[in-house]
Amino acid sequence: MNWSKELWFALLFISVGFTVWPLMVYYLGLALGISFFESTTLRVWAEQIVYGPLGEFSLLFLRSLVFLFTPYLFFNFLRIILCKADQES
Repeated sequence: MNWSKELWFALLFISVGFTVWPLMVYYLGLALGISFFESTTLRVWAEQIVYGPLGEFSLLFLRSLVFLFTPYLFFNFLRIILCKADQES
């Protein structure tokens, strides 16, 4: 296993998860006309729903953490599937 490659991979997707991902979800929700996003401002979305719960340990903390790590978890899941498919062929 190439650890430097894995660390760069983690850095890239965790950075995307903590910066770009919440904005993508918010603006995609607005573009699709989802009423929750239409009634929620970007400031409330970021400060109270996404990053706010990270200040104290609770169930909302875990929800926010899973949401922010979603790009990293998704691409690791995709890599596992591709690795398993490669081993079977």
